[in-house]
Amino acid sequence: MSLNSILASSLRWSSSASTVAEADALLDKLWASSEARRFLVSDSPKDSTTAEPIAVRTGVMNLAVVANGEERAAHAASVLATLPRNPSRTLFIVPRDPDGPATFAARLEVFCAVTPRGDGTSACTELLWIDAGGPAAHHLASIVPPLSLHDLPTLLWWDAPINAAESDVRQLLRGVDRVIVDGATQPGDGLATIRDLAAAAESAGVALTDFALLRQGRWRDSIATMFDDVTSAPYLNAINSITIDFSGSPTSSAPVNVVRPAYHVAWLASRLRATTHTPLHAVDGAAWNAELRDALRHPITVSLNPVASVLGAGTTIAVRIGADRRGDHFELEVRADSTSTRATATINGAVVHERTFQAPRWTEATLLSESLEYGEVDPLSPAILRTMGALIG
Repeated sequence: MSLNSILASSLRWSSSASTVAEADALLDKLWASSEARRFLVSDSPKDSTTAEPIAVRTGVMNLAVVANGEERAAHAASVLATLPRNPSRTLFIVPRDPDGPATFAARLEVFCAVTPRGDGTSACTELLWIDAGGPAAHHLASIVPPLSLHDLPTLLWWDAPINAAESDVRQLLRGVDRVIVDGATQPGDGLATIRDLAAAAESAGVALTDFALLRQGRWRDSIATMFDDVTSAPYLNAINSITIDFSGSPTSSAPVNVVRPAYHVAWLASRLRATTHTPLHAVDGAAWNAELRDALRHPITVSLNPVASVLGAGTTIAVRIGADRRGDHFELEVRADSTSTRATATINGAVVHERTFQAPRWTEATLLSESLEYGEVDPLSPAILRTMGALIG
């Protein structure tokens, strides 16, 4: 796949390899040879101030993408092409039939773009397209670390269903610095997957970034801002109910991924320093209930309710937070569309504060850009993920 038009760069070198060792050796040889490095910039503009243009590999990071098929791999590449910075080396790995014959096929590409410094320097990035079948598809830990540049951090974007209980996944996590997933795309209800992955990442000392959690930043900002209001603030320590409506069929027996609505509860529980008294459990078909206890051991009921909607299954429709204080009932309701969130606070049914926040829904490109640009994982994620694990039970 060519990224020329998007990256304002050109394909300067390509090759293929049938083993991990061969792919590693070819790339090492390319950068070790001054003749090959001159070839990489042989067609660069000649108006530079240096006697001879040079090619350098960017020193950003390694990114390994485990894609669920060629189409997703190509999609991931198109998302990367929109980012302001590109990884130094990207591995697009498409696991094939794990029960089939052992196969490894890699297409190696180097793209270089002349930098605007005016000295003829060309910044280069490497793309490795890898098909792995048979035992190799079960043992990606034998592919990613050996083909990563060892002096740079390695990020793993697992753009496919993931089973953190597999020994290879746990071994692979020990060889990377951060793992990026989208909990909302995991099969079934997604809860056990996130619980197991968060535990495995913490055990391996690896930061975990979940697109499903990042997407909810605008919800969290709206809720927190509403409680900054002097009318709402006194009810923060009197919360006794959390209700999340999500897109789903109330009568369907098919499992719906509820990671996104569950994350709202995990965030609120972590901020309120609440503990899980009764973990999330399915009731009445597609609905879920749980019970928290706040810092004073007062109960907080939790309900995740499916609502018929044209939105994708599992999408949050509304967040409602109830509180009772001195005989008054407070309720905060937040809803969102593609461009904004709308929050309404009422006391005894009368509106006391209403606000619309301009907050567009993040695209996958924005999510990936934020994930790659973080020097560290956002400070709230570890606490939310730990609370999520307890909430799932």
